[in-house]
Amino acid sequence: MKVIISSITQHLFEKQFEEFESQHQINLEKIILDPQNPKNPDWSEVPESDAFFLTYEFMFAVRDDKSLIPDLLSVCKKTKFVQTGLAGMDSDFAQQLLKIPNLRVANARGVHAIPIANYVFAQALRWTKRIDEHIDMQSKKNWAELGGDGELTGKTMIIWGCGGIGQEIARIAKAFGMNVVGVRRSVFTNPNVDHAISHEDVFDWLPFADFVVLALPDSSETRDIVDARVLDQCSPQSMLINVGRGTAIDEDALAHALNSKQIACAALDTTKIEPLPEDSPLWTAHNCFISAHDSAHSLQAVPRTFALFLHNLSNLLHKKTLENIC
Repeated sequence: MKVIISSITQHLFEKQFEEFESQHQINLEKIILDPQNPKNPDWSEVPESDAFFLTYEFMFAVRDDKSLIPDLLSVCKKTKFVQTGLAGMDSDFAQQLLKIPNLRVANARGVHAIPIANYVFAQALRWTKRIDEHIDMQSKKNWAELGGDGELTGKTMIIWGCGGIGQEIARIAKAFGMNVVGVRRSVFTNPNVDHAISHEDVFDWLPFADFVVLALPDSSETRDIVDARVLDQCSPQSMLINVGRGTAIDEDALAHALNSKQIACAALDTTKIEPLPEDSPLWTAHNCFISAHDSAHSLQAVPRTFALFLHNLSNLLHKKTLENIC
C-alpha cells in the first residue's frame, strides 16, 4: 500500500506507522513530500498511490502560494483516497478537489469540535465574569468588586447548527447546568439538548436566550441568516458567538445592534472577509470580541486528524466504509 505524507507527519508519527504495519501485517510504502517545496522531491513524479494525508501544511502552502494549487491537485489525481484536515470543504481548493473524478475525499469533521467548544465557553465566561473589566481595573490599580452575572447555571443557550461542533458545545453546556436549545434543519434528538427545534422556530426562543451560538456552514440558506430582524428579537442581555462561517451574519446589522445595545456583546471567530478589513465597523463596535479564525487551533488537532487517517487507512485496506466521506 502506497501512502503520500509530509515529512513532518513521518517525523511525528513514525512509531504509529510501525504499529499499524505490525497490526495489519503489511508494509507501507511512504512517499514523503515537502509541502513548501514541490521540487524536492518533484511532485510531478509522484507515482500512483492508495492514500494521501492532506494535512494543513499543504493547505497553508497553497493558501499562501496559489501557484502550488495545480501541482497539488495533480498529486491528488494520482491517488484513490485523500484524507484532509479540513472540517468544512467550502474553500476554492477544496471545491476543486471534490471535482476530481473517482477520488474519494474525507474531511476532518469532529476533529476540531473540542477546541472550538472550549473557545465558546472561554468567551461565554469572559463575558459572564466580566474578565475584560477586571483587567482594565487592575491596570488602574482599582480594587472594586465586579461579579458580573456570576455563573452560567440556568442560562439558556441556543446552538444554531447542531452538528458535530454544536453537539460538543451542548455537552459542555449541560455540564454547566444550562438550558440548551439545539437548532437543525431536520428532526433530531441529543441527550444534551433540552429543546430540539428547526430554523423556523428560532424566533420563538431568541427573546429568552442568554447566548446565541452560531455553528453554521456556508450555504445559500445560511448567508445573512442573522440579520437585523433576528438581532431585533434578541434579548438586550444576550451574547452572540460565531464559530461557524462569517457569511451567516449581516455585519453592518450586528455592528448597529452592538452600538445601540440591542444585544450585550458578540464574540466573532470568523467574519465574511478574512482578514477582517481595517474599515469594518466590527473592530470598534461596542463589546465586540474578535479573533482571527483560530478557535480550532489545538495541539491535539494533529494527532486526532492522524488517528482518523489511520482509521480510514484500515477501512481502505479491508474494503470497509470510509469515515467522513464528502
